[in-house]
Parts: sequence; structure tokens; C-alpha cells
Amino acid sequence: MSKREIPDELHNKLDEFHVEMPDIPVKRSRLERLANWIYAPAKDPLEILGVKGNSIARVAFYPLIFLLVLFFAPVFFI
Repeated sequence: MSKREIPDELHNKLDEFHVEMPDIPVKRSRLERLANWIYAPAKDPLEILGVKGNSIARVAFYPLIFLLVLFFAPVFFI
């Protein structure tokens, strides 16, 4: 529906309403950007490993596997 298709009665009723739009700044200040960066939620470090809340076994075995790899690594360089 274009502006020309609006009936005169409706057009007159719509002209009775006046809405004031507040001025909203588009660009944020440096202080606001810094505050958003500081207070941004932290990423979950266990998300990289694929550890969910119910997989405690993985959390327990990952350090053991890391230690075994670290222990046997010098064998490959001899």
C-alpha cells in the first residue's frame, strides 16, 4: 500500500499523532567501549576440549594423557 492509496479519513487520523524521537548516539564513546570489553562474558576454556558438564571422566583423564605424552616425548628424540 503506497501513500497515495491511503484514504483521506485515515490519513487525517494519522496526522493527528505526533511522536518525538529521542536522539540516540550511533557511535559509542571510548569509555563505553572499554567498559563493554571489560565486562564481556568470559569464554568457557573447556569448550575447546569438548567437555560438557556431565563428562567429568574427560576432565580427569586429559591431564593424565598430557603427562604420559610429556613423559614419553624424550624417547622419540633419542
